Amino acid sequence: MALQITECRGVFSVHGNLNSANVLILERHMSRFINSKNQVILNLGRVAQLDETAAHILKKMHKNALKTRAFLSIIGLENKNVVSVMNKTQTTYILSHDRA
Repeated sequence: MALQITECRGVFSVHGNLNSANVLILERHMSRFINSKNQVILNLGRVAQLDETAAHILKKMHKNALKTRAFLSIIGLENKNVVSVMNKTQTTYILSHDRA
């Protein structure tokens, strides 16, 4: 499934497969919005498949947001496809609790 990114009021939802072939597209797209002036939520709830490279790039995005004092919240703890890979790569700590 192709990667699709939708946005509604500062919540960016990722749909499809997030992997080494397309995660840099997500990183480049999100870099335009992640700054100290915006509150950005990245929703991984609809990711069908995540690979280890993508998990590490998400960790890098999280780390860069912290360094620049930008607000980035990554949600997706309810998505087993995401959590299983993030557990394996020890990157689950970057995930915030999902909002209802």
